[in-house]
Amino acid sequence: MADTNAKEAKISVKVIVDKVNRRVVYAEADHTFVDILFSFMTLPLGTIARILGKHNDQKFEALGNLKNLYQSLENFPECYLSTEECKHMLLNPRSLSYDHCRNLKLQIDDTEPLIYFQCVACRSMYSTCTKAKCGNCGKLMNQEVGYQKPKVCVGSGSVFVSERATFIVTDDLCVMPYTSANSIRLLTGLGITDKSCLEDLMLDMGREQIVNLLKVALSLDAVFTYLVFNRIVPGQSCILDQTDMKKEESATPKMHLEVSLQKSTGKLVFVEAEEDFVDFLFSVLSIPLGTVIGELLKGASSVTCIDNIFKSVSNMRVGRRHLKSHDIKDMLLKPHIGQQYSSKHLFFSVGMHPVTLEGLFP
Repeated sequence: MADTNAKEAKISVKVIVDKVNRRVVYAEADHTFVDILFSFMTLPLGTIARILGKHNDQKFEALGNLKNLYQSLENFPECYLSTEECKHMLLNPRSLSYDHCRNLKLQIDDTEPLIYFQCVACRSMYSTCTKAKCGNCGKLMNQEVGYQKPKVCVGSGSVFVSERATFIVTDDLCVMPYTSANSIRLLTGLGITDKSCLEDLMLDMGREQIVNLLKVALSLDAVFTYLVFNRIVPGQSCILDQTDMKKEESATPKMHLEVSLQKSTGKLVFVEAEEDFVDFLFSVLSIPLGTVIGELLKGASSVTCIDNIFKSVSNMRVGRRHLKSHDIKDMLLKPHIGQQYSSKHLFFSVGMHPVTLEGLFP
């Protein structure tokens, strides 16, 4: 089972509120909140789709297409897949940062820790799924092995950033070390010269509130203002923005699609595709958010808050009162796929576990 204490934990964040304009100027937070915020970069897209799918909110349809993709895989007949194991792994993806993130004071990732299974007859092969079949005798590998990976030691009470540091987190989730200069710069930028209009509030957050924060961060620019005042700042919804991506010719393999359009409107009705394209689509669920933002979209996804988290990690130095190490920084900016399965039809370069299967389909 996942760490119950981390699921039930609570954290507090101090928010500086502009009473006149009913908005949050910024938040002051210690390492516990910033660690959680930065951990969003390590979450696979499938994990995010699963977590948000359990917290329906009609106001926000964050990652709507990914939600549809995840549900499609859930309902996809296993007889059309190369192995039942593929479906299990893609519905429960994990990055190589998973064990590291289990040290967070508050966890939103409900993916269960790995349990290893073996074939009763051979006992020479292992799997993390009870539906996998032994490569030697063909029997199910469903006997649990009494082994669990030791918990990753992070060396101190914090996971990604220094436990001695205090941070400023803006309404659109830019993170920076707390200094008087940074505070004054933010107030000046918002045109606030009279501090009497400011008020300090404490925002208590548990798992439900952090999941809601993630959902809002994928939809709006002013996260804390929404959480505190339950209002959406006009003109700040970013979910429908289009990313400006340059078309580049490459030597990667091409996929053939047959597209059906409605003549009168030119709208796409449906697409007919071979297994390589569906294989590629389902494999996207295993890619961590940080890899999508940094490697694929070059830090410009058009989802402002998520881009700002990525840029905050990228701009933050390593050392006292900052990120703990260069390895930690790389873990957040280039989180690797920790899946035993990764599609051969992923035609872009992402960090991945060296073990691969041939494909989803037989």
